Formats: sequence, C-alpha cells, structure tokens
Amino acid sequence: MSSLQALQRKIRTVACPYHEMLCSLHVLHQPEHHPRRLHWAGLMLSTMPLSLIEGIHTIGRLSDSWLGLTLTLKQGTFASSQEGILQLKLLPDAELICLLLAGKFTLGTILAWLQQPELAANSGTREWNGPGKAPDEAARYLLRHLESVRTQLFTTLEQYEQNYFRKEWEYIQPWMSTAATGFQDTVSRSAEKALNLLHPRLHAAEGTITAQKAHTYYFRHDQLQLIYVLPSTFIFPHLLMDWTTDSLMLPLAVDIPGQPVSEDPPEDLLRSFKALGDATRLRMLKLLYQSPHCTKQLAPVLGISEAAVSKQLKLLSAAGLVQAERKGNYLFYSTDKEAFDSLIILQRQYFDQ
Repeated sequence: MSSLQALQRKIRTVACPYHEMLCSLHVLHQPEHHPRRLHWAGLMLSTMPLSLIEGIHTIGRLSDSWLGLTLTLKQGTFASSQEGILQLKLLPDAELICLLLAGKFTLGTILAWLQQPELAANSGTREWNGPGKAPDEAARYLLRHLESVRTQLFTTLEQYEQNYFRKEWEYIQPWMSTAATGFQDTVSRSAEKALNLLHPRLHAAEGTITAQKAHTYYFRHDQLQLIYVLPSTFIFPHLLMDWTTDSLMLPLAVDIPGQPVSEDPPEDLLRSFKALGDATRLRMLKLLYQSPHCTKQLAPVLGISEAAVSKQLKLLSAAGLVQAERKGNYLFYSTDKEAFDSLIILQRQYFDQ
C-alpha cells in the first residue's frame, strides 16, 4: 500500500454536535472574530437572558474562549451535545481544570496544586514553591472558586443546549452532513488534495502536514493512526486543531448560504495595532519583554515622567499586551508573551477571511 493510500484510510470526517456547540459558544464569547457568524451572534445574544450571557463570558474567559473544552474529543469520542455535557460532568476536578486551562498545565501539576489548594490559590507565579509550574491568574481563580465555576459551567451549557443550540443544530445539520460527505469523497480521490482544501494555513505534501499558527507545526503521516476532520459552521477563520501522539484533529469550515458577512477588522486587533503604533510604547514593550519593571524603573530609562509611563501602560494593558503583578508596594509590569502569540494568529485570521 502506498503512503498516500495509507493516508486516505486514516482520515475520518465526523459531524459532531458537541464540538459544534462549543464552537458556537466560542463565537458568542468573541463574535467580532467570526465575520460569517457575527450577525447570527448579535441576534442570539439579543434574545438571551443576562444570566446566560454572563455565564458564556465568564466560562469563556476561563477556558480559552470555550475552545479548551474541545479537548474532551481527544480520545475520538464524538458525542451528541447532551452526551458531551454528561461526559464533562463526570470528569474529576483535576481533569476539568486541565480542560478549562486548555492543556497549558499537565495533569500532574494540577494534582500537585489540589494537594495544597490554599497555597496554590494564593501564590503568585514567583511565590509558588510546590512541584510543577506555578498557577497563573486563571488557575488561581479556578482553585478558589471551582465549585461555583462547575455550577455556572453546567448551568450555562444545559440552558444553552436546550433553549438555543438544539434548534440551531437542526437547522445546520444538513449543511454539516453534506460537507462531511463531500469532503470524504474528495479524500477518496486524493487525500493530500483534500487536506490542502481545509485551511489557507494548512498544507499537506511529501508525507507531512504543516500547520501555521503562532508557531509552525509538523505532523508526519506515517506517525499518525487517525486524522479526524470536524466540520463546523462556526469556527472559520480559526485553524482549530489538536493532537495526541498518534491522532490529529483538523477543522472543515462549512458555509451556510445567504448569511451576511462582516468585513470589519476585529476590535481587539485594532486596539493592538493602535497600542503598537508609538515609538515610546514599543520601547517600553521591549523592556518589559526582557524583564518586569515598575513605573519608577521605566521612567528614567524612557526619559519620561512616571505619570506618562502610567498613561502608556494603561493603553498597553487595555490592548492586552502587558500584565501586572504586585510585589510589596509596587506593581511590576511584563509583556504578555501569550498575547503576542495571539496577535500573530489574529492577523493571520483576518487576512485569511
């Protein structure tokens, strides 16, 4: 059997309601990133009670905009939306925290936090003396409020699934099924050609799948047992992907005819560009990228007053490019390196539209 024939046998296209529900919640949390669903999101949010909207945004802030919870699909279990919620409910605390934090911390690290919950929940990134990585702000919040987060998570999911998503799924299912069948038919003729149609930043050639996000990832066909392709009417323009040692999950964007499409750039992308469009702020970001500084330290280096430093830091903080941590009487600022990675992705997503 040729390597291309072997690749063809590994690709499975699955329309998964649970995955699509999480993608739709992601859009409701950050609608400006999704031009094909922006109008839909506005209509949906206008009909929802405030408590449900608050739940969507609270969990969104804790779970990589709901996308962390898609990691429940890693084992190839593609459930209905109700079954997916039930599987999530059955997870132990450590596994749920791991999902909410989008796999940024290992399960072993989270178990270590849970053995010393008070210490972990109240330790800054520099004060943690336990094993593994120090908890970040989101992790500390989860450790302090896990029971209330659990309650809000499942209340939000159940209300949204029953009152909103179930009807939406009935509407989009024919397009999802048609897209899945059509893609699998393309796979039967040329697996690499099919994979190259999935996303502008995904390329398959010479036995390797290459994906460009904030970093470039490479996957050898012969090291994968299965490649799951998940259709979605919501996920474009994201290159939403995940993997284990022997499986890969990739997105298939599905268009719904007649939907209005927005051409406007996302507001957070505009805020970031505006924040970067100043020489003093760029110098400040470079200093903060190299090491944390307080305003008293930044002022003489930049040759401006502490008040001016605070004003520039406020703009950078509003754009999400810097973060602060208190040490004694001072706030020390540092560049949020994850935000810079996200900025690269935001640019690419906008140009992909």
